[in-house]
Amino acid sequence: MGIAYAHSLYAPTPVGFFVLKWPWDPTLLFFLLMCFLYWRGLRAFKGRAPVKTWQKVFFFTGIAVLAAALLPPIDPLSDQLFFVHMIQHMLIVQVGIPLLIFGVPFFVVIRGLPVGFRRRVYLPLLRSRLVRGFFRVIQMPLVAVAIYECVFWFWHIPRYYNMALLNDAIHLVEHGSMAFAAMNLWRIMIDPHPMRSPLKLPLRLLLLGFIMALDVALSATLSYTETVWYAYQGLPLPSWWRWDHLMDQHVGGLIMWIIGGTIYFVAMTATFFVWAHREQVRDREQMAVLAALAERNGRTLAEQLALT
Repeated sequence: MGIAYAHSLYAPTPVGFFVLKWPWDPTLLFFLLMCFLYWRGLRAFKGRAPVKTWQKVFFFTGIAVLAAALLPPIDPLSDQLFFVHMIQHMLIVQVGIPLLIFGVPFFVVIRGLPVGFRRRVYLPLLRSRLVRGFFRVIQMPLVAVAIYECVFWFWHIPRYYNMALLNDAIHLVEHGSMAFAAMNLWRIMIDPHPMRSPLKLPLRLLLLGFIMALDVALSATLSYTETVWYAYQGLPLPSWWRWDHLMDQHVGGLIMWIIGGTIYFVAMTATFFVWAHREQVRDREQMAVLAALAERNGRTLAEQLALT
């Protein structure tokens, strides 16, 4: 089955590029494997896993969100409607993967790997300077943000978006790269026990605001443009959709703008309150230390504070 999409502003998608679409996205297999290894790792810890009950709930909720995004009806509809495709992307990179990170999968999944695989593959890779250097570089804050935004914007360039839309192999690469970039980003933004991010909370606020601004710029453009950017014009619309492809694109842009922006705003708000809480805890600890020193030295707390 062949289809051509020509646009005066963008290079055309090659004729014959369209292939039969899979009924569900194979990216789900990776997350299901992670789910199985997480469950196996929890069993291996025998009740001593370094995660709390709420973290386990978050992890498996994240798996459920990812499954909903990559299975019918969302995945087949994403091949027909732009706004559904945007909902799918948001469920993957802004909801599902952050929930996984709260579950601290990096500790538990590794424990769920077969012992022979850990000894022969994982540990040699862990000791490799090249591998450690690679992850050290990509988890630098500015690098992680750059990777995330470059992947996001690249797959919204019309030519490459159309290639992923019309070819499931490239679609798999699209979702895989988005999932990798999102995991790499949220790993330094979220640090539930026992994880610790080297990124200070004020800097996380700034970076989340920067990401939100860049994403809003694209979504606003999609919401107001009078030109259909993508190859949906060559594909049939669902019978229940009463508007045209341009309206579909506008709705998708608004969803990215309003709902996507809200998700980042919630993340920024949560980060701010965590920052404020940690500052309060630190102040209380400092006051307790000063009070103890004052008592030991026979001075009042007020005198001790005056001295400091």
